[in-house]
Amino acid sequence: MYAIFIRKSLKSILFVAIASFYIGCGDSDLGRLTGGPVFSTFFNNRMLLLLKGTYSTDNPIEFSDYNGGTGQLYQDDFGDEKGPPHITNALPSAAGLPILLDFGEIRISTKFQKGINELTQIRDPLDSEEFWDFIASERQVYCTTNYSLEEDTCQKQGGLFKAQEFFNGNGAVFPSNDPTSETYACSNPEFLAQCLGIGLTPEDTLGTQYWYTGIYFRSMVTGWAIQNGGQLFDQARFDNRRVPGLNIVPRNNYEPRTTDADKQQIVPKLFPLLYSVQATHRDMQIRGGIDPIILEVRMNMKENLMVHTIDRLGGFRESLVAFSDWNVDNRGEPDIGGNLLLRSRVIYPEFAASLNITGGQGNLSYYYGVYHSDEAELKKQLPLAATPARSSASIKYLNPGNYKLYCIGDTERVDGFPETIISQTEFVVNPEDRRTTINVELACP
Repeated sequence: MYAIFIRKSLKSILFVAIASFYIGCGDSDLGRLTGGPVFSTFFNNRMLLLLKGTYSTDNPIEFSDYNGGTGQLYQDDFGDEKGPPHITNALPSAAGLPILLDFGEIRISTKFQKGINELTQIRDPLDSEEFWDFIASERQVYCTTNYSLEEDTCQKQGGLFKAQEFFNGNGAVFPSNDPTSETYACSNPEFLAQCLGIGLTPEDTLGTQYWYTGIYFRSMVTGWAIQNGGQLFDQARFDNRRVPGLNIVPRNNYEPRTTDADKQQIVPKLFPLLYSVQATHRDMQIRGGIDPIILEVRMNMKENLMVHTIDRLGGFRESLVAFSDWNVDNRGEPDIGGNLLLRSRVIYPEFAASLNITGGQGNLSYYYGVYHSDEAELKKQLPLAATPARSSASIKYLNPGNYKLYCIGDTERVDGFPETIISQTEFVVNPEDRRTTINVELACP
């Protein structure tokens, strides 16, 4: 009995010693740890990482609302200089399309200069390791339907539920560590110029500024494809299994008409899917303290699924479902990338306000989009926050700042992505508006 007591005591002392060591480490130490699961997970639960596959941050459309309420997938134009005709045998509805997603990890970075020109300065693994903060390196598999009879990775991880959360606007919780969060005084000469550059005064404070977010796709399979007239039932591999459809990641890594020579000089667009913060914005600033934070990372996937047909070498003609070519037109080329965008923001729920918007007419081809008041290139990135222009529309979680609210319509090319500005207004979220609701009216359409 005495020996057992001694062994138990030693284990308790060892656990307390290890725990004390890690608790004593600052956020900056834990935030820079890389690799697999880290011990800090047990002690540091400040940040919630939410991954969304929607253009809208709040209350996105249903798959049944697709394409003017028909529920049918969009189809790329074909004809002269637009692309070959589609073969649509057994084409499912948007709601009936199986979608399988395999995410390697999510990373963020504070290294502004090194990331300029879409990561082309990062040339080797050492560059990558020094550039990124590895905050979420646990592989995640989501699936809208089961793809095997045995216990696969999606089933083990609860991926069916996570896929629902990924597409319904709530956001799927992605396992993560807290990133580095240090706060600096703007009165410090070392940081004064940076503070002044983003509109802060010497009396303000500056948090740790992250400039880039990257999502690394391992695979994405859309569960329908036709090749030379025949449906593909078992040619795609996902999670080491044969599944119907095609892995569309290789097709979306490069924009149409990208030459082989250019591909050697640029980073594939889904490895990682990249978001770069504009220099004047602080959406990715994390300050020290214990206030809970949400890192919301989202992409325009759900609303923008489209049938494309491409001509491959050897005379193969292939119809598949990928993302609508609202941004970079596809004319039958094997590459159909450049149309999936990423945006991320850090939310302080205790300090954020909500937005109640009136004036919507309920046409789900129109959206309310919130941008910073100084954003100009609206078609090059997703809104900071967005929601369909229903008669009763709302957006939650807006940090203090100056904003513009736009009514944006999918009218130029009906493909699920709104790019036509119909109307706009301005509003402000003041620091004293924390946890309140701001009312804004904007007719839409």
